[in-house]
Amino acid sequence: MPVENLVITGETKDMSRSGIGFVVSAIRIQENYIVGGGRVLFAELDLPSGKVQMQIVGMRYEEVGQHISTARFLVGARITQISDEAREDYEYFLRHGNKRKKGSFALGIDKG
Repeated sequence: MPVENLVITGETKDMSRSGIGFVVSAIRIQENYIVGGGRVLFAELDLPSGKVQMQIVGMRYEEVGQHISTARFLVGARITQISDEAREDYEYFLRHGNKRKKGSFALGIDKG
């Protein structure tokens, strides 16, 4: 995952074959917004079967925290690339796991 140390972690909220919803504490990684401009994000999802990596594009977001100190952002993203093996693991989880259960999620941006 070519992220050059620009990483943010969060937790999943909802998943489908074509997209993923997740909550993060910031809408930017340094000066780079994670939603808008067609920015490609490299995502790593922790599933019971192991880590699944994919490329996603953030489509929308909304602030879900009540105070500035607890601000969180719910992001909806479209999956744009995933290997066949990762897709198989991901779709197995969608069919048999709890796709609304909170899970570990990490995002990175390729600055190159």
